[in-house]
Amino acid sequence: MKIITGRIAPAILLVFFAMVAFTATGFSQDLDDVTVSGRVVDSNNAPVVGASVTATLVTTNVERTVVTDEDGRYRIIELQPGLYKIRAAQTGFGTKETTNLATIAGQNVQLDFSLAPGDVRAEQTVTIEADTTAVDVTRTVVGGTITEREIDELPVNSRNPLDLVLTLGGTSEEALSVRDLAEDRNQNPNTPPLEQGNFSLSGGASYSNNITIDGLDNNDDRSSLDRFQPPIDAIAEVQVITNQFSSEYGRASGGRINLRTRAGTNKFRGRAFMYFRDDNLNANSWYNNNRKNMPIPPARPPDTNPLFNRPALTEYNPGFTLSGPVIIPFGEGRSVYNGKNRTFFSVAYEYGNLLDSTLIDTYVPLGSNPRFTLPVSTGGTPTCDQAAIIACTSAVPTAAFVAPYNFQIDTPSLRHALVARVDHKLTRNNDFTIGFQYGTRNDQRSRFPTTTRLDEVRWSNYSAQKTLCKMRG
Repeated sequence: MKIITGRIAPAILLVFFAMVAFTATGFSQDLDDVTVSGRVVDSNNAPVVGASVTATLVTTNVERTVVTDEDGRYRIIELQPGLYKIRAAQTGFGTKETTNLATIAGQNVQLDFSLAPGDVRAEQTVTIEADTTAVDVTRTVVGGTITEREIDELPVNSRNPLDLVLTLGGTSEEALSVRDLAEDRNQNPNTPPLEQGNFSLSGGASYSNNITIDGLDNNDDRSSLDRFQPPIDAIAEVQVITNQFSSEYGRASGGRINLRTRAGTNKFRGRAFMYFRDDNLNANSWYNNNRKNMPIPPARPPDTNPLFNRPALTEYNPGFTLSGPVIIPFGEGRSVYNGKNRTFFSVAYEYGNLLDSTLIDTYVPLGSNPRFTLPVSTGGTPTCDQAAIIACTSAVPTAAFVAPYNFQIDTPSLRHALVARVDHKLTRNNDFTIGFQYGTRNDQRSRFPTTTRLDEVRWSNYSAQKTLCKMRG
């Protein structure tokens, strides 16, 4: 009895998790699937009843077939976005096929067929090539889509697929963004508020946007950012809807951004890469060069202020992608299971190691406070914290003298990102997708590219003391 239970339990669990994955995937991705519908008529514009219409995804040869109703209408739903060929056929009529039909997420394609009587001597097939992307006339939305080819060809220095959003119309950086000031030392204001977010769509606030991956939630509501940054090589499409989207998208009053991950195909494909950046290959910013000529106490000759030299920077960014049909064991001709035209996998991994530094440039009080320990000033002329110096020199002072504090600290950023998915055609008209996303991040750089905040001065002083103890140990 124990042996039977041991065999049945894993099978039951496998079926249960497959059903859960299938259900969750269906609910999350319905809004981003493709629908193809239309009407099949004869040369007299009369409906062709019972005609079979087949949609075939070119990259996987996965097919979906439906039959026209009494009005000659058909509707194929929940298709994976991609390149399709659509074929209409009926006994006694010549087959007609439309090829190279490019579709994007959430699109409703209207495609009609007019079948001519077939030649009695031979089967006749008419092929029509779609030379443009199908137009969705069933809905009115404002936005844009960045396709897989554009993702491959557009250079993205940050390796963040969400930065591609800014290439579309109606998008802009958030009004409080400090993106371009990250390397300008002592810039003020220099850090954004927590709710600053990524970008603005149609002038709206970033906390009004909805960011999804394959239709699943990817919002960090505390900071108006994304929770997980997938490898850009794992993304097949970046779709942005700025406004006028239907109510089923829900949640967002600003805009909706969906990242669609890449699926496997009938061909094995893979690539390995490593991107490298170093401060020796960079130029200093104008702001730093201008500040570098200003001497700091103790007085130094011009052009020798090290705090405003070209910032130290080294970045290693390796990764790989691999996709194809599932073949067990690996190798055609001797496999136990060959998943061509049926089961596909795709995996992408990226590692980011950014070695950067931060300049702490602020003022610290010269007085002591036993309940609030601060580092001592690094040098400079003390000034009164109030406009009237008497506030600091009176018998009962209401303010205190403060002095400059400058300190440079290492702020590394380490990141792992893994995206994997398996697509399987379960039955003739049913399929499911299982996706897995994993990411870790230890990003001290995002805490403050440059700062004037006292609490972060305390943190930097603690980190410096901890580093010094390790060096001595």
